[in-house]
Amino acid sequence: MTASAPKPAQHARAHRQTAIDALLRHAITGRLTIPEAALLADYTAVERKLADITRQQLADTTRALQRHREAADAEIRQLEARIAELDASQEAA
Repeated sequence: MTASAPKPAQHARAHRQTAIDALLRHAITGRLTIPEAALLADYTAVERKLADITRQQLADTTRALQRHREAADAEIRQLEARIAELDASQEAA
């Protein structure tokens, strides 16, 4: 199976991550310029926003899965009760 090409968002994120790493190296060595600092702040803000969105989506998915699990459990209990009723009626007959 061949790997698909990265999507534009994945490419942009990889670019931001590479740039953040380079800018942090500049900051650590004391060579970060004001424009680079502004770029670092912008890229960091974008990454934080995307992380917040991802966290919210994961929380929404977790809640939806819990609702589906609860609904499935309720359905299973109803079916088990129905089976027990049918078994009891067959034994009585």
